[in-house]
Amino acid sequence: MRINVEATRNDFEPALLWLAGHVGGPLKQRVKNFEKHTKNNPMLAAHFRNIYPLEYALVDACNYRRNTGRVPTGGDYDALYNFAIPAMRIYQQLPESGQRPFEGKLQDFVNGTYGSRPFAYEIGIAAHLMQKGWDVEFSDLCGAAQFDFLARADGNEIEVECKTSSGDTGRKIHRQEVNRLADMLIPVTERLADVAGCHLLRITVPDRLGKSPKELSELVELVRSGIDKGEQIHETGAVTYWKEAVTGWPEPQDDPDGARAFFERLLDGHNSHLFFHERRGHAVVAARIASKKPDKVVGSLSSDAVHAAKQCSGTRPALVTMQLIDPIEPEELHTMLYTSNGLHKIAHSVFKNEARAHVDSIVFSTPQRLTTFGPNDQRMSASVLVLNNDKAKFPTDAPRSVFRKP
Repeated sequence: MRINVEATRNDFEPALLWLAGHVGGPLKQRVKNFEKHTKNNPMLAAHFRNIYPLEYALVDACNYRRNTGRVPTGGDYDALYNFAIPAMRIYQQLPESGQRPFEGKLQDFVNGTYGSRPFAYEIGIAAHLMQKGWDVEFSDLCGAAQFDFLARADGNEIEVECKTSSGDTGRKIHRQEVNRLADMLIPVTERLADVAGCHLLRITVPDRLGKSPKELSELVELVRSGIDKGEQIHETGAVTYWKEAVTGWPEPQDDPDGARAFFERLLDGHNSHLFFHERRGHAVVAARIASKKPDKVVGSLSSDAVHAAKQCSGTRPALVTMQLIDPIEPEELHTMLYTSNGLHKIAHSVFKNEARAHVDSIVFSTPQRLTTFGPNDQRMSASVLVLNNDKAKFPTDAPRSVFRKP
């Protein structure tokens, strides 16, 4: 299969209606549920929009079209159409045996832990392959193999397996549990916010932040006790509370980046989870939660890369593509190519084993951005860092041509 990867504004509305027809109703309810949480904890609004940007963009676009009769453009809508247009075209060319699993993948918009992002990444990689002249077979969707795509061009075949990471990969404390804890702590933080000033909470758990309501409830009670006593240590964790003698602070709702930097310094909380409860101009409660044990991000991503390699057959050259969650400037990514870092360790975990020599390269890609090339030419593209296997099993340049600049 090879679709046309070019699009004009005339393609926006049909793709929007197609996608909304598959997931629109249930997705609106999901977003409503998110918004209920943000009323109690406004800092959750940025979190939800960061984790589910396509979901919000789809609901907002449908509302905008209903109210104006037009489809919106710009911002997150560009990323929405960048997914919806190729997804619709691919779906229309799939056999029925592939369309049903495809529809199942679309349900990630409605109930996926990390939403549509993993599937959107797969569609983005498939569209890139087609744009580079490869015919793409959706092997996993059609039940032909365990890897995502089989790509063919000029007598060459390569297998492609896509992996997405999340901001929680390898971390002891996941954002979903932090948000649940923040919701459960609202009665506690509201009571603190009745008193003017800057209230600080440092919460430390021995290992992982629990997921069960019982574990989170026990931690809430520990926080209550820690606030009353100033400090409390228990097998479930440790809590320290104090008021900081400052006369002003960045308001978290108005300046989230400034607030994070300001309270990270006060709480000694670099690379920790922070949440806030504020009463503008009167009081703020800033809480930091961390684990006593270190995160293992590189180890977890290495395991993901090894698993991706095992999904491939071993009978053809293979590419493993991994999406990085955070945007990285091209210059910084280029520097990382020549300096020892976690990405090299991840690639080494795959390449060091002869049984995985069929993996020709590992491709690390950043989130896509809109780039303007002319008055009528805009493209969504991403920077990549490609690490090649110097002991690759199949001596062909074909896999390395996929992400090579023209």
